[in-house]
Amino acid sequence: MTRFPFSILLGLVLLACAPRGVVTLMPTLAGAEPQVQQVFVASNRLPRKVEQSIFFGQQLGDVRDPTLRFGRVDLSVPPAHTTGQIEWPGSAVPDPQKHFIVSASVGYQNAEAFVAALDQHGAPGEEVVLFVHGFNINNAEAIYRLGQVAVDYDARVPVIAFSWPSAGSPRGYAYDRDSVMFSRDGLETLLTALDQGGHGVLVVAHSMGSQLVMETLRQMSISGNRAALANVTGVALISPDIDEDVFVRQASRIKPFPRPFTLLVSERDRVLELSAFLTGKPTRLGSIDDPARLGRLPVQVIDLTDMKGGARGGHLTAFTAPEAIRLLKDMSGSPGG
Repeated sequence: MTRFPFSILLGLVLLACAPRGVVTLMPTLAGAEPQVQQVFVASNRLPRKVEQSIFFGQQLGDVRDPTLRFGRVDLSVPPAHTTGQIEWPGSAVPDPQKHFIVSASVGYQNAEAFVAALDQHGAPGEEVVLFVHGFNINNAEAIYRLGQVAVDYDARVPVIAFSWPSAGSPRGYAYDRDSVMFSRDGLETLLTALDQGGHGVLVVAHSMGSQLVMETLRQMSISGNRAALANVTGVALISPDIDEDVFVRQASRIKPFPRPFTLLVSERDRVLELSAFLTGKPTRLGSIDDPARLGRLPVQVIDLTDMKGGARGGHLTAFTAPEAIRLLKDMSGSPGG
């Protein structure tokens, strides 16, 4: 009988015990003048209080909702922000000089109002960056992570978080995989609205969010929604939690295939080790060590295995390791920069 690796079991226990990210709403104090990073949000998470149009905090939970909601949060970035980190207030009294906080938020009635707001807060028709989070992520973490990444990568275009209904629990792997399938239509709706609004879309996905992106692009190609598909200006899958064989089949049905298309991988990704164990496979796409196994797909593979620093476990290296952030910025330039 296959034994569950102790190191992975220990990591799972630590994840279950770790405090979770929550959003702290605190209007900016007069004279503080912190840097503000706007994060636009589209989500099919059911609000815990439907009558409240709130796109921050725990109001958007883990329950699936066929309705896609739209909003924006303004993140106040602390002056002493450290590259690769999210300075959560935790149990401390929130301090704009030390912590990420939400200084303001707004909801939009529909996709048209959402796209109009993008035009107001950026150049009309400008490219946007769309971030699709991964497994075991609550709404607050999805929004704050994108804010941190946008700041560290010096994004100069609007950024959008697609916050799909992850259970936000390390024990919710099966629930999250089903939520990915549930969320394909919502992500396609968003991509179509952005196309109709004249915005090119650079899609960045992490972990299980990569499966959601691939399934959605495949669905759009098969259904004939190729105008919106052609509007995708590039794709980057970071630590993709996808079976290699499935990825190749998915990619073979996506026409036109987005370019550039980049995979960021690591052979030291402990979360993908767990995923491989759960699926009965030796590795996942995000741990690939031989790109030749992907055939002739026009895909660039960037190996982050040897990158130092960042969060433990290697699953967040591209977001949290300063060395990796510097490398990726130098290779591609900041989005829109």
